[in-house]
Amino acid sequence: MRRLPIFFLLDVSESMVGDNHRQMQQGLERLVKALRTDPHALETVHLSVISFAGQTRTLTPLTELAMFYPPRLPIGAGTSLGAALEHLMNDIKRNVIKTTPECKGDWKPVVYLMTDGKPTDDIKDAIARWNSYFSKSVTLVAIGIGKHASLDVLKQISENVLHLDASTDADFRDFIDWVTMSVVAQSRSVSTTEKGVSLAKINPDILSLVNDISQANKVDEDFVILNGRCQKSRLPYLIKYERSAPNFENTNISMGGSQYYLTGVFALEQDYFDLSDTRCLTRTINTDELIGAPGCPHCGNPYGFAMCRCGQIMCIHGDGPATCPTCEQACNFGQSSGQGFDVSRGRG
Repeated sequence: MRRLPIFFLLDVSESMVGDNHRQMQQGLERLVKALRTDPHALETVHLSVISFAGQTRTLTPLTELAMFYPPRLPIGAGTSLGAALEHLMNDIKRNVIKTTPECKGDWKPVVYLMTDGKPTDDIKDAIARWNSYFSKSVTLVAIGIGKHASLDVLKQISENVLHLDASTDADFRDFIDWVTMSVVAQSRSVSTTEKGVSLAKINPDILSLVNDISQANKVDEDFVILNGRCQKSRLPYLIKYERSAPNFENTNISMGGSQYYLTGVFALEQDYFDLSDTRCLTRTINTDELIGAPGCPHCGNPYGFAMCRCGQIMCIHGDGPATCPTCEQACNFGQSSGQGFDVSRGRG
């Protein structure tokens, strides 16, 4: 039986932490459950999941649908889209069976690329390689998630670029149902055509087709991601700020344009470091621009935004001595002078 290879190339960078990451994890599970009810998909569909942040990792190689189980999606620092494309192309070259005069190979592969930000690496060579050797033999559906997605970059690698604006869990479930219906449609059509991809009907309330680059959003300083470590468990966590302020009715908080507002703090596992960009972080932001400070999501310490002399953010219980979980230095924390200080930003 000829296979229909479906690759999911998923952005798991720091900016995805929170609702986007949770919804994508749940969405994979929902998609697989629905696909298994369709006999055409069960016969042909093989799934692979590739995650990318600063590093890229194949979480699940091409696996037949009946044997596929959604992997746990990690989180990492950076959005190395160029490296992710190179990894994807190598995976396709290595694992997709080509048609020869002697035998029929796999059906034309389909890639669903999902990202919410912009690349943090050089993507020119990867784009050139993709357009020269893969764009005609692989169908790439690129989905920009949310208002910060760099749709102009996606237009350089695909004619099928969509913008997803899913403000609720129900919206994201509708999007996953659209992906499911598109995969099912493709699995039913491969026996009659190998041209293009059979996309399901788009719900304009959550998805819009990006027809030209002029529609693509240019983004820059839209959010700030800071990474810290729990003093007790030594596990990492992310503090996320966005320029778009929450609803501050009945408060005296300023809505200044140069400020970022706390939207959440998220506990991570040790594999965050495995998937992160290892280049030195040189970008900083002053704490005067950040509104809100969280506690530690791991141990519950009330202060999750204390900085050691080494520059690492850590959690503390309050004033007094503490040991930095990164450099092992002994620190002594007291009340701030009220002046802001610079902290290193994550790559997003």
